[in-house]
Amino acid sequence: MTPGVPSALSPLVRRIVAPNPGPMTGSGTNTYLVGIDEVAVIDPGPAERAHVDAIVGASMRERVRWVVLTHSHPDHVPATTRLVEATGAEVVAFSNKPQPGAKD
Repeated sequence: MTPGVPSALSPLVRRIVAPNPGPMTGSGTNTYLVGIDEVAVIDPGPAERAHVDAIVGASMRERVRWVVLTHSHPDHVPATTRLVEATGAEVVAFSNKPQPGAKD
């Protein structure tokens, strides 16, 4: 896994690893592009320009329709603003309200 280089996991799923290796992120945060023609970017990662550019570059022939945030950790969310500005995507995220029965 090379940061910034998309790798196909299936015909519908690509992964881009962010350049933020560490104890909590391993080799880097995994950002996923899912879909064909219209794609969802799942967990856009750190707000590093090179990472956002890699996401936009990997989706050049497609429309980034959604940015999906699975949780609010600082290695998953910060690139959201830059990615939305670059693509016009809609953000789909968790609720800040506790869910019945949910535990952290």
